[in-house]
Amino acid sequence: MLKDLIKKILKRTKKVVTLPTARTSSGDFLLKKTDFGLVRVEYATVEKLARRALSEVREFHEAELVVEKLENHVTPMKIRLTATLAEGYSAPRASQAADRIINDALKESLGQGFYTPVEVRVKQIIPVVPKRRVR
Repeated sequence: MLKDLIKKILKRTKKVVTLPTARTSSGDFLLKKTDFGLVRVEYATVEKLARRALSEVREFHEAELVVEKLENHVTPMKIRLTATLAEGYSAPRASQAADRIINDALKESLGQGFYTPVEVRVKQIIPVVPKRRVR
């Protein structure tokens, strides 16, 4: 019975990256195992992919994104996002959208099984001024 419960819980949890990290003169990187061998993925590349994906989240007026290296072998990195939320949008929904869009982009570029947690901090909510049409 306990084994069945554990299996149900594991099926519902998101899979995380279980890759070793290393450091070279060019920066920190992950080693991603593929069918063709090991691929080196630098943290800067993950940050660029996340920034590009974040541009699709319309709820944020401005956002600062940082990829942090963790000493944890289960999740060797975390994305920290500090954002200014546009008025009228839900912070939880915007956070969920950012997590989904960023991780979808990472999975598309780096392969299935790649997940990194996204920590969102809303520092301010600002009113959105509609753009005027100039005639």
